[in-house]
Amino acid sequence: MDKAKYPFLLQSRQHIANLGLDIVDLATLDGVVDRARERITETYDFLIDNELHEPYKKTEVEIASFPVAIIVIASVKDKTLIERYALSEAQKINKYLSKERDETIMEIAKYFKWDIQPTKQSIFPYTIHFANYLNSVTKGRLVYSPKWKLVNRQLDKGRVSVTRKEVCRLLQEEIKKYIEDHIRTLSKESIIKTPDNIQILIEEIRAEYNKRKPQLTEFDPLVKAEESEYPPCIRNLLQRVGKAQHLSHTERFTLVTYLLHQGISTDAILNLFSNVTDFKEKKTRYQIEHLAGKRGSRTPYRTYSCPSLQTHGVCVNPDLICKRIRNPLTYHLRKREISTEKSENQSKNITQAKPI
Repeated sequence: MDKAKYPFLLQSRQHIANLGLDIVDLATLDGVVDRARERITETYDFLIDNELHEPYKKTEVEIASFPVAIIVIASVKDKTLIERYALSEAQKINKYLSKERDETIMEIAKYFKWDIQPTKQSIFPYTIHFANYLNSVTKGRLVYSPKWKLVNRQLDKGRVSVTRKEVCRLLQEEIKKYIEDHIRTLSKESIIKTPDNIQILIEEIRAEYNKRKPQLTEFDPLVKAEESEYPPCIRNLLQRVGKAQHLSHTERFTLVTYLLHQGISTDAILNLFSNVTDFKEKKTRYQIEHLAGKRGSRTPYRTYSCPSLQTHGVCVNPDLICKRIRNPLTYHLRKREISTEKSENQSKNITQAKPI
């Protein structure tokens, strides 16, 4: 196993421990602080969901940069940066796992105490205990998708059949939560004493992220929406195109750009429009790829703002969340914020309630 790809594993951490390096030593190891900076700033990149950043060629530097990046983010103490970094690392590891042997995938699954077993089936090469399955599904956005609901899965004697791709996706949720928890635990501890060059990096990252945060959180390409989280205008357009109804140019632009930003493939969007009366496959594919930034200027187009959609009559059935956003791309982010706020308030009320 390439330890540099999975720095959270015990054997990867042991690799550094065997060298007798502490945080002061790591800070002076050539390239570690610079690589830690790269790990963090890579999360700002719009294309990170499509590009795979290979590990740094020096194993010690790649592994050591991970705890340094963790310390930096824990010291910055920003919730959105923590979530963004954890998701970025987890997505990257998901892509590494997709190219690994079955033995490596199972080894990492067992690191998280999964009860996982290989099968002789080509479509579903693994089964995992339903408790492990549910635990991973409920940790992130998968819980909103019907595909991942237990009632829609093959279940036999308490074991869920899963594809190779699904195992990697479930592990992504495990790894994301693991990294988030590790950073949050560290950030709650007493002030971390760090070498001067790491302290400088902390201040640099804090200043840079605070400067870029409005743009990164207004539209966050790393955080995709589940279909149940689509805004009313998009749900309306999906219903209409599903019935083969005509959409105006603005409506088509809105629907396609929104779906592209949610990670929906060109082929899936093409199939969506296949029943429309004026559908021409070659022309439609070209238009979708142009909006995706694969043709022409090579720059992905962004969905129109809510005021523009109101002007063109595309905004329909707006709800309370719509009043808190300026672009449909942020609808799911605000919806989750509201849901989190409600959960936190309910927890506070339960905690503060006095026994009768």
